[in-house]
Amino acid sequence: MSGEHRRTGAPQGPPWSLDLLADLHAGVLDEQTAEELRGQVQNDPEAREILAALDATSADLSELPPLTIPDDVSARIDAALENEVRAWAEQQQPAVPAAPAAEQGGQVIDFAAAKQRRRRRFTLGAGVVGVAAAAAAVVFSVLPANTETSAPQAQQPPSPAPSAKPPLALQGDQVDLNGQQFAEALSSKQYLGSLSDPQQLLGCLQANGVTSGKPIGAREITLDGRPAQLMVLPTGMAGEFRLLAVAPDCGPDNPAKISDSTFGG
Repeated sequence: MSGEHRRTGAPQGPPWSLDLLADLHAGVLDEQTAEELRGQVQNDPEAREILAALDATSADLSELPPLTIPDDVSARIDAALENEVRAWAEQQQPAVPAAPAAEQGGQVIDFAAAKQRRRRRFTLGAGVVGVAAAAAAVVFSVLPANTETSAPQAQQPPSPAPSAKPPLALQGDQVDLNGQQFAEALSSKQYLGSLSDPQQLLGCLQANGVTSGKPIGAREITLDGRPAQLMVLPTGMAGEFRLLAVAPDCGPDNPAKISDSTFGG
């Protein structure tokens, strides 16, 4: 099959993107693409490490209680949707008063049935574990959130999001992460200072004995108050990852190593 006629979404060869491997793990690829990719990643140690991490994350998330929409939030969403559909119907047929069920494209919308479908989709979707370590970070960040959600106000623009996450503050002689911190680091691509330059990063990795591959996660940290760059690297062992922390001036011939530990295994 030539490159010009290759189907959209076909595997393009290593290094595989995290999104593509996450789609394979979640079972959302078409059968032909999934079969082709599954056969190729078995020969890629780094890809196997990522799939192993996804399996471990799936197992952890399966033990969490199911997520549900609070009744008051669901009621406000239903009311807002009903008002929008009624307003649209009145604009389309100004002479006809709005009915309990609005007509849209020749079909009558049953709000009770729509509500049930939406609740069913939400409940099923809450149990599906998808995107790699990125999904794990999202779930962990949502769990402590306040469930008393207020309806959005059109007159008040949303507050701007911070440009970058603050450094992850750690204590001790070496980097030691819990599950939530590891998931956050694995899903991050945050590089400190000159290490955002690919050549500087490559030189830093080579100075620390990394001759192949690249970080599958990167996070700015402080270790006992000292600024550092944390990088998550595969070790070649199933479920085990190398946690390499270096000073911001790490580069060619300057390993600037602060901590070298492992997670999992």
